Amino acid sequence: MHVASETPVSPAARLLRSLPHRWPTLAGLAFAAFSALNMGDARDEGMVVFLAALVYLATAVIGKPGVVWTLFCMSVVGVTALRLFDLDVWPALVASAVTLAALGLVNGMLGEPGLRAGQLPAMLVFGGAALVGLSLPPVLGGCLVAAALIGHVVLDVIVWRADKVVTRSLAEFCAVLDLTLGVTILLVVLT
Repeated sequence: MHVASETPVSPAARLLRSLPHRWPTLAGLAFAAFSALNMGDARDEGMVVFLAALVYLATAVIGKPGVVWTLFCMSVVGVTALRLFDLDVWPALVASAVTLAALGLVNGMLGEPGLRAGQLPAMLVFGGAALVGLSLPPVLGGCLVAAALIGHVVLDVIVWRADKVVTRSLAEFCAVLDLTLGVTILLVVLT
């Protein structure tokens, strides 16, 4: 009996085959590159970590991880629309966070033990860091925003591993974006 041997697959071919499965990583890298290339004041990148925490909080309040990409897209469209009309996005973001926190507390969703409830303190920590970063001198504020982004990676990994709160694809996208952008900000402000 003759057993057919498989043709060895080159590392480049394996990489090409895996790319469709790693689209969240590629999207996170692309989004980080876009943010880095358009970066003026590094403190402004705090909006990325604020939006990440806000989208996680909104998904936790709704209680359906599958809506996270829709919420992400809505947040990007909303921020873009506000900027097109030359409006300050921060009041809308803070109002959204306060509203979501209140809804989550009133309906009891955020009072449950576990990762869903953890999104409220995460919003306070990461959103607060983004807001405080805006009021600090550029280097210090940029470092705080970078630390918040890198810190959010820990939450992304925890959520990805647990496969709770948001979909794994969004957690992967967010982890890559947060880490890449956080490290880039540190390199820019400290050199």
